[in-house]
Amino acid sequence: MKSKYLLIVLFLIFSIFLTGCSGSGIVTPDSNDVGGDFYICENLLKGYYTALSNRNYTQALTYCKSGGIMFEFANNMWDLDLDYPTLYFTYQIYNFQNFSYLSYYVKCDYDMTTTQRDIYGVVYNTNDYYDRLMLFEKVNGEWKLH
Repeated sequence: MKSKYLLIVLFLIFSIFLTGCSGSGIVTPDSNDVGGDFYICENLLKGYYTALSNRNYTQALTYCKSGGIMFEFANNMWDLDLDYPTLYFTYQIYNFQNFSYLSYYVKCDYDMTTTQRDIYGVVYNTNDYYDRLMLFEKVNGEWKLH
């Protein structure tokens, strides 16, 4: 009698494992697909400027290739923030377009608005930039801002 229950329990456990491998679960997008690469790069750029707007420079540096242009920009903004702690910049990026591959890079154009503010609520300057070019490079299997 106990062996019947043991066999039934083993059969149920085995069937649960088999149904777990059926493929009907969470499907992640293929990052090697063109749309996947472009989607990843767009979100990297959004995350980078969000981190800069929040003055989270260590997070912004994680989006960058070490020694790249955007890496240097984030470090310079960090130095500026240390010299003038009451001033900061906010960034809004939008209108991503013209994604394409350039050899080992992905390129895209985007529009951006920057606003210089202080911690007291004063807005000093707002600039709009159109058709800015951004390059992304794959470093150790991950896309990074160049």
